[in-house]
Formats: sequence, structure tokens, C-alpha cells
Amino acid sequence: MKTKLMAAVAVLSIMTAAGVARADDVTTLKQEAAALKKQNEALELRLNKLEKQQAAAPAPGAGDFMAQAGGAINTFATGDGPLTFHGITLFGTIDAGLGYYAHGLTQSQNMYAMPSVINKNANHAYFGMSPNTLAQSTIGIKGSEELLPGLSGVFMASTGWNPQSGMLANGPASLVNINGTVGRPTVNNGDGSRAGQAFNDQLYVGLSSKDFGQLTFGRHRSFALDTVVSYDPIGGGYGFSPIGYSGTYAAGFGVTEDARWDDSLKYRIEYGPVHAGVMYKFADGNGGSNVGNTYLGNPIYVNNFTANNSAYQLNFGGKYANFEADAVFGQFNNATVLSALTSAQLNGVSTFTSPTGVVTTTTLNNNAGTLAATAYNTVGSMLAAKYTWNQFKFFGGYAYNHFQNPNEALGIGGNGNQGGYVLSTVNNHPFANNDRILQTFWTGVKYAWDPKLDLTVAYYHTLQNQFTTVGANTTSCSNAYNTARNSACSGTLDAVSLLADYHFTKRFDVYAGMMVSSVGGGLSSGYLYSTNWAPAAGARFTF
Repeated sequence: MKTKLMAAVAVLSIMTAAGVARADDVTTLKQEAAALKKQNEALELRLNKLEKQQAAAPAPGAGDFMAQAGGAINTFATGDGPLTFHGITLFGTIDAGLGYYAHGLTQSQNMYAMPSVINKNANHAYFGMSPNTLAQSTIGIKGSEELLPGLSGVFMASTGWNPQSGMLANGPASLVNINGTVGRPTVNNGDGSRAGQAFNDQLYVGLSSKDFGQLTFGRHRSFALDTVVSYDPIGGGYGFSPIGYSGTYAAGFGVTEDARWDDSLKYRIEYGPVHAGVMYKFADGNGGSNVGNTYLGNPIYVNNFTANNSAYQLNFGGKYANFEADAVFGQFNNATVLSALTSAQLNGVSTFTSPTGVVTTTTLNNNAGTLAATAYNTVGSMLAAKYTWNQFKFFGGYAYNHFQNPNEALGIGGNGNQGGYVLSTVNNHPFANNDRILQTFWTGVKYAWDPKLDLTVAYYHTLQNQFTTVGANTTSCSNAYNTARNSACSGTLDAVSLLADYHFTKRFDVYAGMMVSSVGGGLSSGYLYSTNWAPAAGARFTF
């Protein structure tokens, strides 16, 4: 009995000790959990402090940028973020491919687009490299630096170049290259707003405020060009859009050079879904004179005219649900359309035509490297809209361009055009009777077949009034031959485009399409052919 009692006491003692041990374990675990909780709270406070310090620290230095640039090779193709350091972003586009033009011209090292729209001098079929067909090849930098809360300093510097030659885009140089050509030139040429400047797209600096908008100074795209890029179904692609190929129809309000403005300021503000803006261009360059040299060896020109090429544009637009619209209105004084010199002009003949039609001709001038120009005062307006419905995006637009004789003369020796090319022949009286009016309509739809493939169809129509006293039924305007028609007769241009664009990644896409264009009436004056078929395909890399 005594033995059993002692055994029971031993078992009870063991169980009590075990219970005490478990109680001690629970207490210890609770203490350890409380300590870990305090440690976690301390770590979170430290982590928040480090994150705040990192956010306030300056951007990575040059060494960090080089490391980033090295890694960018792997990230660009997969669509990762831009190459940015110290608030400065490097960006660019390379676009090149092949094209066939039923009536075309040989490639130029200076001109930045092939003549996909029917060209007056197009005289043979062409198959070969087609640069910048869907987008202008570009390189540039832009930046933003916060100066005060809500206020930043901003800048943009970008330029276009030609992938077929590696040269800067330069339309006027392509005209100089064919000066004095006997008969019709066989090399692609044309005027343009890119004239070989170091930054032939945009170059500006200014201030940007979240509340008060952005004001910048320098070289800008016009509001009309901004609207074309945004509301053209093709996005302003040279190879598939006449309003992208030439600013004459819309972006330059009748004069392709005026799609971009030197010596200008641009202000834009947004308030909720609504935005508005104003641009102003100051007169620049040399106004020239009404006479040239009388013999070789003297200074080329005497300059007694002031420059009068000032301009302004107004913009208003907004968004509502899936609908967007923009309206632009503006005026440009002494706008110039450049052309190559004839053989006689290259050999020394200079002609000045005043705004009243008085003609002064001089000979034995040194006209090498110069160009001829026709001067206008232009007034223009534009209204464009687009609407998104499921996988469809619908586009439409209208541009009205009114050409007048300039009020003040642009003279021989003037250089207020794009690139500052000197003028040796100037016509300030292109209209003897009535003003010229050019109207352009466009519409189209883009269909997102899937997240990678876009299909687009677009239609463009341009209508010119009859601005001469020559009757519509006279031989000049009703002549069956384009070469014999008067350019002042009423006329039309029509173009239809089809485009398929496949995006392998956000940065890299391939495309194929075709534009068919035709001209008639006064707009076909001097043309060898009235229709052009222009299929093209290419690849584009954007970063």
C-alpha cells in the first residue's frame, strides 16, 4: 500500500512539473512573439525612412546611367520604360523599308520621303528603298525638372534624319540639287519644313505648371501639325497619307514649310477634359530687296526690305467619353513655297514681282546655291474628330486654306524661309484675279484585329477653286492633256490608303500597305501622269 501511494505521488509530481513546464513555454513564446512584433515594427519604421531618403535623393549619376544603358538592350525590345536619367529622356524612331511606285522618281539623299502621292515630275516606275514610310526617323531628348511644387522647367530637342543616306532631313536642299536641270528632274525633290537644321523637328525650352499650363520658346510644331498627327487615321505617315506627306493640304495651312515655326512661342493649358492653346511666330530673317546685281563680283544683294513673316494659331479641343475633337485657326504672313531655279535663273537672271504685279528683272547675278520662291499670306482653319467604339476607331477632319497676295513684299536676297536659303527670284503677285482656296476632307477607320495587329483604311479628298478669269469650259481648263491645263483651274486630288501594322513588341513593328492617288483639273497642271499606285512595306523601331 505504501508503495502504491509513493508511486501515485511520483506520477502526480511529474504531471505537475510538466504542466508548469508547459506554462513556462507558453509564457516564453508569448514573450518572444511580443519581442518579434517590436522588432518588425522597428524594421518597418526603418524601411519607411530609407524609402523617403531614396525618393529625396538625386537621380543616378553618369556611371549608373551607363549601367542602365547596358541593360536597356534587353529591356527595350520587351517594351519596358524609357531611357531616362536626371529627368532627361532619350527617344527616337528608325523607319525604313521597300516600296514600288508606278510613277515615281529616283531616291534623293536629302528628301525625307518618297513621292507616294502622284508627283508632277514622276516619269518612270521605281522600286527600291522607301524611307520614313510610316514615321519620320527621329532622334531627340526631352526633359523636365521640378523648380517649385507644381512648376517645372521643360525642354525638347529633336531632329529628323534619312535612313537611306544618314543625312539630316532637308527638303530645300533637294531643290538646290536640281537647280538648272534641263527638262524634268528625275530625282525626288520638294519643299518642306525640315531643312537640314541641327534640330529640324523641334527645339524649345520653357515652363510647365499643373495649374497654369505650359509656355515654351523656340522652334515648334504648329497646332495644325499636332492635329494632323492625332486625327489622321494613318498618323501622318508619309507613305500612306497625303496630309502627312505634304503640309500643303492641312498641317501647314496651304504651305508645307509652315508645319513648323522658328522664333515662336507656344502656350497650352488643360482644364479637366478641355484644352486650349495659342502660338505666335515673330518675324525673322532678312526681307531682301527688289533688285539684284548688275554685274558679277559685287555683293550678291542689297537688302532694304524688313522681314514680315509673322504668324499666329489658336487651338481649342476636348474629350468626352470616347469622343475627341480639336479646332485650329491661324494666319501666316509672307509664307513661302520654294522651287528650283531654271537654267536661265541659275545663269544669272533674277526676277522680282511686287504685290501689285510690277516686275523687275536683272541679269548677271551670282545665283549659285539660291532658290526661287512664291510668297503668300495664308489664312487657315481645321476641325477634326475621332471616336472609339469597341475595337474600332473612327476619324474625320476638314481643313480650309485661303491664299492671298502678300500685303508686304518679300524680296530678292530674302531668307526668312526654312533653313534660311537665299532667294534669287521672288513672286509676290501669284493671283491676278481671285484668291486661291484649297479644301481638304479626310475620313477613315482603324480596327484592332487583336492586341498586336491594326488594320486601317482611309480616304482623302482635296478640292481647289478656280481662281482665274479663264472660263471653266475654255480650252485651258477643259484640255484633255494635263500638261496643257492652267494651274488656276478648279481641280481635285483623291487618295485611298490601306494599311496593316503588326506590333511584335511595344517598340518594334512591321507594316505593309498601299496608297492610290489621282489628280484632276488645275491640280494636275503640268503632270505627266494623273494616277499613282504606291505599295510599300517596312519595319519601325521606336525607343
